[in-house]
Amino acid sequence: MAPGDGKTERTWRRLAKGELSWETLRLRSRILDIIRSRFRARGFLEVDPPIAVPFPNIDPNVHPVEISDARGRPSTRFLHTSPELSMKQLIAAGSGNIFYLGKVFRDREASPLHHSEFTMLEWYRVGEPAEAVMEDVEAIARELAKEVRGREEMVWSGAAVPLSGKWTRWELSDAFEALLGASMVDEGSLRAALSRKGLRPGAAESWEDMFFRACLDVIEPAVKEKGAVFLTGFPSALAAMAKRRKGEEGICERFEGYLCGVELVNGYEELTDAGEQEERLLQLAARHERLTGVALAIDPDFLDALRMGLSPCSGAALGVDRLAMLLLGKDTIDDVVIR
Repeated sequence: MAPGDGKTERTWRRLAKGELSWETLRLRSRILDIIRSRFRARGFLEVDPPIAVPFPNIDPNVHPVEISDARGRPSTRFLHTSPELSMKQLIAAGSGNIFYLGKVFRDREASPLHHSEFTMLEWYRVGEPAEAVMEDVEAIARELAKEVRGREEMVWSGAAVPLSGKWTRWELSDAFEALLGASMVDEGSLRAALSRKGLRPGAAESWEDMFFRACLDVIEPAVKEKGAVFLTGFPSALAAMAKRRKGEEGICERFEGYLCGVELVNGYEELTDAGEQEERLLQLAARHERLTGVALAIDPDFLDALRMGLSPCSGAALGVDRLAMLLLGKDTIDDVVIR
């Protein structure tokens, strides 16, 4: 049975037959302990926001799981795809630095690197830039590798990646220029570049479609060769909840972190302007409905929290199952989760 296809044998059966080691689950537990201890030692408050929420994050590429009532009717509640909205409301109320370590849910996801249910670490630093949370990622990976593997190094898929120094920062605009000879924000330039690569975009493909295809087919394979890298400076059209870069309105302070070619974390220097955020959410909701046929309402409490005043902050969301997979040298997250 293929990993991630929903048919993988249940964990308890694999343990009983000796196909999966109990040591793997003990090490996973140790990884969670180290993460919690690290944030608590630095004064972060662990929060446990509700998993079932009336308003999910709105992202056309993420599908929330809707809960039905006893008669099978939609209950207008969803399993959260991220605790982001709840956590930002707490920050607006004065929480200070906070973190969440627990389950999130996303429908229509199944692969060796995707499950509909997975463990996420999400944290926010108040009054600090995106660079501060990128440094958190570096430290978490380095400390866990030393604890679990005995050295500040990751080895996965035959590639050894040192973790003792800073990860490479690679501006996404530079990556597009270097690998495609194209501007990442110019539709015509991108279409021509993809055609030159033999990827021939269809006439109906939008700039966004081509951008993501370029990232998947061209940028990400090159990222694997860099070992540990942050892609930084995403187009503002894909800013979601990230603030625009000062002096470069077309770029936002959003990053994605890759380790051994695996996307591990994404983060923002957070947008705090309530008016701009509401406008973006309305656009995202319209796009989500256009692409999926599902209308999602915007969380009014989240907008109220922004209007009350969200302190400048930066945050990141890290896939813990993927990190555990890399640390333990497994090929799929099926080998490091209980299902």
